[in-house]
Amino acid sequence: MIGIVILNFNNWDETYKCILSIFSGEPSLNYHIYLVDNSSSVPISDELRQMLDHPKITFLLAESNKGYSAGNNIGIKRALDDQCEEILITNNDIIFMTDSISNLKQYLQANENVGIVGPKVYLPDKSVQVINYGIKMGKKEKYMYFLKNTPLRFVVKNFVKRFNVLDNDLSEPFKVYAVSGCCFMISKQCARKITPFDEGTFLFEEENILGFKMEKLGYETVYCTYSEVIHAHGQSTKNMKAFSYSCFVESELYYFKKYLNSTIVQYVPLYIIRTFKFLLYCFIEEDYRQNISLYFTKTLRMLKRRR
Repeated sequence: MIGIVILNFNNWDETYKCILSIFSGEPSLNYHIYLVDNSSSVPISDELRQMLDHPKITFLLAESNKGYSAGNNIGIKRALDDQCEEILITNNDIIFMTDSISNLKQYLQANENVGIVGPKVYLPDKSVQVINYGIKMGKKEKYMYFLKNTPLRFVVKNFVKRFNVLDNDLSEPFKVYAVSGCCFMISKQCARKITPFDEGTFLFEEENILGFKMEKLGYETVYCTYSEVIHAHGQSTKNMKAFSYSCFVESELYYFKKYLNSTIVQYVPLYIIRTFKFLLYCFIEEDYRQNISLYFTKTLRMLKRRR
């Protein structure tokens, strides 16, 4: 049986659509859905409330919202306790195409050295979502990735090709350092070794952390082009731009310190750049001005934190 962990926060309509796509796309697959609500402040929709009576759905409620990893850990633990052979982690804004979950399962079962497999992800406009994590995101790569959206992008052109896997044939599966955290499947054996997910981050950097753990354990991660999903990218955070940015910078500092074993000289310059960017947004968007205190509370706390 496949355990499908769906993490919800407030956006019940997207969750309803996600579950419907599983029902319609996998009519004969043996699976169970573990719907984890990350302490939503919005009441559940009537449509979804009725759906919760379905025998293939277990509803789990987090006592408080501690972020992506903590919320998913609730569902993962329950799925492992129920002896699920594979565990699918998915955002609630994912729409599954026909047999997309079955194809991930088949690939995992046929390749014992692979611990995590992710689908080809499309955006609503039918373009393929940018593939990140073709290679490891180290200290130097963090700065190179920042340069890709600046006039100096020509300096990091070769790095961007490798990191975003721009030269790969998207018709056949291929190995990557990590797959998008929006949707991926883990084998039971791998899940028992790499979970629970690190709850030191609230949002962002989960992929880099998983890639680090997978590399350490010797498991392979594969981008499986035989499986396709649609991602309404950013739906869960579109109205929380300043909060999301603050979480990103906080998580980036955490990754630098814990997983890259960085010195203050190595991560503070990038933090200064990120902070300057936040302050620039304050001149443009009210959301950033209202959350300037939150930004500095979260990021300065992480700066002071020991590894």
